[in-house]
Amino acid sequence: LPLFFFFSPQCDNAKGLKAFYDAIKYGPNHLMVFGGVCATVTSIIAESLKGWNLVQLSFAATTPELADKKKYPYFFRTVPSDNAVNPAILKLLKYYQWKRVGTLTQDVQRFSEVRNDLTGVLYGEDIEISDTESFSNDPCTSVKKLKGNDVRIILGQFDEEMAVKVFCCAYDEEMYGSKYQWIIPGWYENLWWESWINSSQCLSKNLLAAMEGYIGVDFEPLSSKMIKTISGRTPQQYEKEYNAKRGDGQSSKFHGYAYDGIWVIAKTLQRAMKYLNATNKHQKIEDFNYTNHKLGKIFLDAMNETNFFGVTGQVVFRNGERMGTIKFTQFQERKEVKVGEYNAVADTLEIINNSIRFQGLEPPKDKTIIQEELRKISLPLYSILSALTILGMIMASAFLFFNIKNRNQKLIKMSSPYMNNLIILGGMLSYASIFLFGLDGSFVSEKTFETLCTVRTWILTVGYTTAFGAMFAKTWRVHAIFKNVKMKKKIIKDQKLLVIVGGMLLIDLCILICWQVVDPLRRTVEKYNMEVCP
Repeated sequence: LPLFFFFSPQCDNAKGLKAFYDAIKYGPNHLMVFGGVCATVTSIIAESLKGWNLVQLSFAATTPELADKKKYPYFFRTVPSDNAVNPAILKLLKYYQWKRVGTLTQDVQRFSEVRNDLTGVLYGEDIEISDTESFSNDPCTSVKKLKGNDVRIILGQFDEEMAVKVFCCAYDEEMYGSKYQWIIPGWYENLWWESWINSSQCLSKNLLAAMEGYIGVDFEPLSSKMIKTISGRTPQQYEKEYNAKRGDGQSSKFHGYAYDGIWVIAKTLQRAMKYLNATNKHQKIEDFNYTNHKLGKIFLDAMNETNFFGVTGQVVFRNGERMGTIKFTQFQERKEVKVGEYNAVADTLEIINNSIRFQGLEPPKDKTIIQEELRKISLPLYSILSALTILGMIMASAFLFFNIKNRNQKLIKMSSPYMNNLIILGGMLSYASIFLFGLDGSFVSEKTFETLCTVRTWILTVGYTTAFGAMFAKTWRVHAIFKNVKMKKKIIKDQKLLVIVGGMLLIDLCILICWQVVDPLRRTVEKYNMEVCP
């Protein structure tokens, strides 16, 4: 059964198209097209397949553009597209409860398409893209903007050369360490930074410090499950046999997808043959030609029904797109370490126990957490002052008791005991206001606090005026007596002094009442400058 195996590693559109059309014109009737590595050539071929009634299966074309089923209805691929990492990233963000992210994208169509798809994936998932930055050659301005917008979780899409520049800028802006998490493509070559470090103005140790802990996301080349595949081999047995047969030849991360692709075609043709045997015994798949749309539709439907376990995992198509396994790796001490994987078929994320190492004691926060904290009076200080106030009130009470008990003694009587009592009572009221001034928003409710503001103002004002007024009245009496130069006998009784104190209190009460009616005290909240939590 003829298949057209199509490879164009040099991405030469003219040569690729010529090879395809020569095979169509001069070769036998091909049942399917297998291959297509270069995105540009593959997309041109895939767009014309409907006219030739051919199904194409690629194992290496990952460009998101080929997912458009209206434009490429006969195109399938065993390798996940570049967009397949986005549901995995969403699952990782939810796992660590990161709800605020920023994106940094190189101005290349491949990366822009992934970023645009990611925006759609995150939309409606309660995850905010707080800043979207892109760059052509110099990422430092974009990195600085991300920092200015307090972006802590950065989703990057750029190649290896730009990755070196990005992490150099991140080091200069101190966007690394326990407060930040970088999530970037995971398909870079091993030790990729060594090839580009000389093109940057960054020291190797600084670059590695900024890179430490980044998470890479890419499709899994081979399944890690140790179970037999459709071929009867486990993925580990297949890899061992593959390495033995290739010898010193260069390895490709797509070899497993190419191997599973052959099985997809075999199972597709098998299902088509069974369908023809069950429905139309006079027609065989060998009767296929480029105008036989009925057989072409049978092949298309048979490939859509693909579902088996291959060396790259469960092989299932959804609208022609492979539902594969996405792996997560983390850069730890100059090497990539696998830390988890996402199964697109089951939509599950598995993080390998204790494999992810964050730079801090816990995963980074997705933003600066601002906690409003009420500034309050220190409880120990309030307790000390309250204790001293109680001692003062006890002492004042003792003086009051002494003054009342001995009010008829000559010396006490001459000192105007009633005025002394007023001084003591005014002092005790002032003492009482200390308790009320120490009760702030941490002790009482907002409504009670407003009432408390008014009460303590009245108590302090009345207490001070009572004590000072009585002292003033006594001083005025001494002044009035000794001002009498003729030394005539002049008696000023306590009742007159009480009138003076009463007049002062009346003035205070008038002011306090007007204040309360016209512009009563209200609780306000004053915002202070932010401080770093110790």
